[in-house]
Amino acid sequence: MPSPPVPPALSATSAKRIVIIEDQTAIREMLAEILRIDPAYKIVGESGDGQQACQLCLDLKPDLLVLDARLPGLSGVDILRRIGKQLKSMRVLVFSAYESPALVREMLEAGAHGFVEKTAGLGEFKKGLETIAHGGTYFGPGVAALLRTVVANTS
Repeated sequence: MPSPPVPPALSATSAKRIVIIEDQTAIREMLAEILRIDPAYKIVGESGDGQQACQLCLDLKPDLLVLDARLPGLSGVDILRRIGKQLKSMRVLVFSAYESPALVREMLEAGAHGFVEKTAGLGEFKKGLETIAHGGTYFGPGVAALLRTVVANTS
């Protein structure tokens, strides 16, 4: 029996280009290191400052943005409101320690495609990033539970 064809390796041009905006240096560097191992992704920029993040995204035009909600300079919501209309094809995964109903709503209204809480773990983060990279929407378990509660209480 012949062996199945081997899928072609991803080329650098087919890798999703990512910008990471996270004010905690160790977390930002760890995310970048973990994603550099995966040939599906290419880190093209990093920042820990909200004001700088806007210009970085406008200059680099990433496919994916990993965005913290609370940053010095501008919040994640403010960043999305400023650049979202100019970068319509960019997909956004919010990765934040804050997960209030108001924040989740604001981030989604501003253009986020997914939201994973930092307490969820690396596997959940990667699942969220992969899902939004392929056009889906993703919520980590804490955010999903929060949304279920909010929806259940409003019906």
